[in-house]
Amino acid sequence: MPPESEPIKEENQGVQAATEPQSQPEPEAPQPQIQPPPTPEPVTPVQSPKPSIPSLHYPFFGSYPVAFDFAVQPTDERIKKKYQEWGIVAHNGIDFGLQEGTEILACDEGVVTQAGYNGDHGISVTIKHSWGTSVYSHLQSLGVLINDGVTKVQFIGASGQTGFTTGPHLHFGIQPNSPDTNNGYLGYINPAPYLTETSPLPQFPQSPLSPQSPEPPDLSSDLSAEPPSPPQSPQSTPPTPPNPSYPPVASPSADQEEIEKQAIAMFDARLKENSMKGNQSKKAKRDVAIQKIFTFAQEKKRITNEQVRDLLHISQSTASDYLSDLVNRGMLKVEGKGKATVYLF
Repeated sequence: MPPESEPIKEENQGVQAATEPQSQPEPEAPQPQIQPPPTPEPVTPVQSPKPSIPSLHYPFFGSYPVAFDFAVQPTDERIKKKYQEWGIVAHNGIDFGLQEGTEILACDEGVVTQAGYNGDHGISVTIKHSWGTSVYSHLQSLGVLINDGVTKVQFIGASGQTGFTTGPHLHFGIQPNSPDTNNGYLGYINPAPYLTETSPLPQFPQSPLSPQSPEPPDLSSDLSAEPPSPPQSPQSTPPTPPNPSYPPVASPSADQEEIEKQAIAMFDARLKENSMKGNQSKKAKRDVAIQKIFTFAQEKKRITNEQVRDLLHISQSTASDYLSDLVNRGMLKVEGKGKATVYLF
């Protein structure tokens, strides 16, 4: 076994390696220069155009607090369930804290498209305007009927707590033309930016005893100031008349008559005021009754005086009066005469 055989082999390998041509690295292809992408310009998100709604009047005289604002989430679980039933994510109107019987006004001119019982809204009124609709809910009574034309600030009903409610208030909502019914509020929008007009509470004529009226003269000082007793001379000397420096005591008869006149005038003014309020209340009750009859006629298509009496528990003459009113307004048609009279929707 030759000891040098292995080194010789290594030497031969070394020679072979030295004689082999060494491979040269291939030149790299020029890399294309990558240009940075252009900076995109900011894109303004497309927003729905703002509804063209004019200045609106608050639906009442004076000023009242907001009890529950637009887009507010309720904490009452019952109300939350109702919101789910109605398909809204939060409150879709404004609740104003009004006492029962407060006059409700139209926020703008338009035509009444709904007036009467309206499910959870209770007694409500819906008005169609040139720009959209307005809704007034939970009323106590009505002041208008369907198809009535109304002007801005016209009386349309009285506030109450009918329908699904936790207390007396007015729910007020507006919906513009072509509403976005997928906005989470059934197409209703916040009315606050458009409510810019107010009117003070109407003042009744001042009674005669108001602070601006002349007050009756105060006679207390004159009546209480007695003239000094004149000096009495012994026996034969007559009494000396009162000191002329004191004014004579005024007779209260003329002033008493004036006070009585003022009291009578004040009583008359109060009587007229109460009569006006009573007439408004009677009109509201009459309108509610007529609305019930009209709704009943819509359902039945044909109604009689007897059916109306049973519906409202009223006399025959009152039922005839209400039905005649609906006929005169063109809301019902009459067929037949006497007991055979039928009213058609």
